[in-house]
Amino acid sequence: MVRPATPDPDHTGGGMQKSASATLPVEGFLMKDYKRAILFANGDFPENDSLTIEDDDFLVAVDGGLRHLLSLSLTPQLLIGDLDSVSLPDLDLCMQWGVETMRFPTEKDETDLEIALLEVLRRGFSDIVFTCALGDRLDHTLANLALLAHPQLKDAHVYISNGETTVYYVSHYIELESYPGALISLLPWSEPVHGVTTTGLKYALSDSTLYPWKTVGISNLSTGDHFSVSVKSGQLFLFHITEQSSSTRKDSND
Repeated sequence: MVRPATPDPDHTGGGMQKSASATLPVEGFLMKDYKRAILFANGDFPENDSLTIEDDDFLVAVDGGLRHLLSLSLTPQLLIGDLDSVSLPDLDLCMQWGVETMRFPTEKDETDLEIALLEVLRRGFSDIVFTCALGDRLDHTLANLALLAHPQLKDAHVYISNGETTVYYVSHYIELESYPGALISLLPWSEPVHGVTTTGLKYALSDSTLYPWKTVGISNLSTGDHFSVSVKSGQLFLFHITEQSSSTRKDSND
């Protein structure tokens, strides 16, 4: 479950209390000093989510992802997309609450999530989280994963939070907190990844090459309270799986 911070008791929509000392003007709107953007997509709502929403998070409802925010009694700062998956009553609520809304044509060259990503980048955010970004539509799931490789994210900290699984895109070096027994999977993206070196994993890699068509990077294990992965060339997805369910443990034995 996504854990919200304390709701604002005076806000009829259950919105978040936001405290900030600085403001940033954006196209006529006055934005508070938000530190992180959380993009709620229209995928499945993850179970056992460890994502905690803080007071200084900028909450973005990406089209039908609005339903997830409303189910948590949270009010977004921005509603964006073609809005073809937003019900009229929910849209009316946003209008009543004065939620900034950016509507795009249904026929377009980008998904709603890509549009939302580019918008928060334009506003200066470099710490970005996707949630509710995975689901039954495999094509959408793969497209959302691919967004982590967007060239404009080169200097940003971006990841997908999906319940017990967090997904990162690694092109140089990453170090993460963990615990003994957590599952770590490394999947090359589009081409072989050379010079892969790990620390803190049971099955260590040292200047290794991982290939997209080989599964050697699946189901490694963390051995301590942190681990690291570095690559010399190429890019890979890192899946950090915690609090494993019985089905996840079973899959790891395949």
